[in-house]
Amino acid sequence: MLVSLLTTCSLLFVPSVHADSARRDTVNLNLVTVVGDTWLDNRVDVSVPATSLDRQMLARLAPVAITDVLPMIPGAFTRDYGGVGGLKTFSMRGGSSSQSLVVVDGARLSSAQTGTVDLSLIPARLIESLRVIRGGASALYGANAVNGVLDLTLQSETTHTTRAYALAGSFNEWRLGVGATAWCDACGDASLSIDVERLGTAGSFPFTLNEFGTTYDVNRTNSDVRSTSAVMRARVHDASLTVLARTSERGVPGSVVQGSVTNARARFADDDVVAMLTVPLHAIDALPLVVTSTVRWLDQHYTDPEATLLGPAGIDARTTQHDLTLGVATKPLTVGRATSTTRVEVGYADLTGDEVLDQPGAVVTRRSVAFATDWTLSDVVVDDLDVRAALRIDAFSDVGLAVSPLVAIDYPLGGVVRASWSYNFRPPTFAELYVLNYGTRSLVPERSHTVNIGYALPITSWLSCDVDAYWMNTSNLIVSVPVSPLLTTAQNVGRAMTYGAELMLRGSWFDDRLRSQWAYTRQSVEDATGRAGIDGTMIPYAVPELSSIFVQWTDAISPSGATWNAGATWSYTSYRYAQAGGTYASLLQPFAVASIFGGVDVRGGRTVVHVRAQCDNLFDAQYVVIRGFPMPGRSFRVTTSVEVAP
Repeated sequence: MLVSLLTTCSLLFVPSVHADSARRDTVNLNLVTVVGDTWLDNRVDVSVPATSLDRQMLARLAPVAITDVLPMIPGAFTRDYGGVGGLKTFSMRGGSSSQSLVVVDGARLSSAQTGTVDLSLIPARLIESLRVIRGGASALYGANAVNGVLDLTLQSETTHTTRAYALAGSFNEWRLGVGATAWCDACGDASLSIDVERLGTAGSFPFTLNEFGTTYDVNRTNSDVRSTSAVMRARVHDASLTVLARTSERGVPGSVVQGSVTNARARFADDDVVAMLTVPLHAIDALPLVVTSTVRWLDQHYTDPEATLLGPAGIDARTTQHDLTLGVATKPLTVGRATSTTRVEVGYADLTGDEVLDQPGAVVTRRSVAFATDWTLSDVVVDDLDVRAALRIDAFSDVGLAVSPLVAIDYPLGGVVRASWSYNFRPPTFAELYVLNYGTRSLVPERSHTVNIGYALPITSWLSCDVDAYWMNTSNLIVSVPVSPLLTTAQNVGRAMTYGAELMLRGSWFDDRLRSQWAYTRQSVEDATGRAGIDGTMIPYAVPELSSIFVQWTDAISPSGATWNAGATWSYTSYRYAQAGGTYASLLQPFAVASIFGGVDVRGGRTVVHVRAQCDNLFDAQYVVIRGFPMPGRSFRVTTSVEVAP
């Protein structure tokens, strides 16, 4: 497989680093003149491997959901439970979704309740840029950043605009969005921006299932969804307030077993509000500070009248989570050859729920305090050798102390050689500690050593290469262990060992009208717990081989400002196991998915109109990402958006 991919993709290439970080993409819609430095050189953090997609690249791809572009990231894997409304979680380098942190504008979306984030309902059109830290970064981001970080930045318009958006697609999918931005220079450089998006789908699609030699033609049911998302951003000088809100209601069908859908009547509703405040303090000129605060309210309600094992009325459970963080950080301070930042943070989280502890309505809490410092030293020992040292100390009221260091270096040698070591942690979630019949209060945090060695090479002015090799040793691994035919509990069971390599190749040709990328990951993620029959086997849903290809062309139609664009993506996911032990019965087959898209952008005066059509799963592949959860076949989408500047 690897040899054929290398032959096929020998002209598709990816990022290098170590160029002027001040350079940015620039676009002139009239002439389609683009400077692609950021595309070929996307270093995010000194010595820490990362991949970024800026606003221009996201505009070229025009993803409907964030998960549409994650296959472009080496080592990234989306656990997709099928269809538009199906749960979609993000993980890196063979780890679980709770071991990869998701943040938006610096606010943590990975909840204390489950440690995961459903990415399916985050509107991609509201995202300015994304970057993925590949590897452990707890010293920089705190809890859950064991295998990686998905860092999303919301759009921030810089002019008066009004905008509207509409999408129609297969399986009765539709999306409608409106937004506006207003500026008031007389108010002291102030702005207010509001965007709202509503989506819905019947979620029903046909599929063919083969189990034990018997073929079933089934239609996916109870996977409809209705969701409304809103983003409000207000700014006065350097102070800002961002509110991200979402409400949704959907069906959550379970796995398909021998032609029948489990949980065929299960429903899930959630309301989520996150508010983020940033205020700079200028009281001390020599020590500029920034105060940040995040408040979150998350209410979730799950019902399943057919789940009668716990009672004849089935399940009707509601949980409510509150999160509050308050932090004070120094802006980057430079003294000689050293640049540093320091942050102090306090946090509080609680969870109230019908299935928390053994009493309905019980409340569990977590209080925390953290201290973090991050230093970068230039020209250490020899010229051009940069060293980064970071340390974070977290203390939790319920799971104790965690100390997370990071040491990294980079050095120009033709390209840039980088190396890093970090010690990372994930505290047990509220579900793993407290949920009735599952939680175990004696759990301790997972800890993981990560070693990364990489090399970034600018091969020519139009192509670049980035390769990384990594090793991870995760201890105190938390897994679900069966204790009876009907019950499982969360337990610390031992270790997982990971070895892997990532390759990214990017190219830019014809004055950046053509861009392409190839990403490839090869890894081994093995159980090292010492359990008979399981030790040495692959961790469930750890994928040994991932690959993706992306090609996109943007060009002018006329000097008046109209442009057209077209592109294609292809991704490959190898075999993986659905259960521990690596038995053939739990083996999931590899699959490849291709998509094509194209559209036009027309500018007339102060108005810009975007029209786009795309076909996903072009070859109508029948596959599953998660065992028992079929994916849709070939589907189509047409989107239209209009932006008007007064």
